[in-house]
Amino acid sequence: MDNLVYEDNPFRSFGFEVWARYIVYRMYMLPVWLVIVAALFLAYTQIQDKAVILIIVGAATLLSAAIVLATSPTRYQIFNDRIRIILVWLFHLDIPFDNIENATAATWRDLWGLNLNFISSYSSDDILQITRKRGAKIHINPSNRKLFLEYLNKALND
Repeated sequence: MDNLVYEDNPFRSFGFEVWARYIVYRMYMLPVWLVIVAALFLAYTQIQDKAVILIIVGAATLLSAAIVLATSPTRYQIFNDRIRIILVWLFHLDIPFDNIENATAATWRDLWGLNLNFISSYSSDDILQITRKRGAKIHINPSNRKLFLEYLNKALND
């Protein structure tokens, strides 16, 4: 049976400052957005039909929104047998405890490489690195890293 041990919301408040930082921290998506803008510019200069341009602009906007939302965690949950990262209120990623090698504090230097980054801030005070036995490392940033690690270690020991 799934028992929820701990739940964390990475967004402490929903003020303008939090969302402004979130947009800045998503700058790693800049190359994708530049390609989309270049494709839109090329389509605008080469295609004469206005309806086709509107369809391309709409598709590019939806693609950009989907990319940002797909990597935006809304909650982190610790169950008695797994960690669940809830994305966009509909999708989630489960990490079973038997696949977790360790969970430690991380710095911004640890974010490089082929990792899964489900973080909304690049503050090194918040980032938690989950090293899996099979698969890529996962980075999350719970609102209280020490409390999250405490509950995670308690659940792992049980």
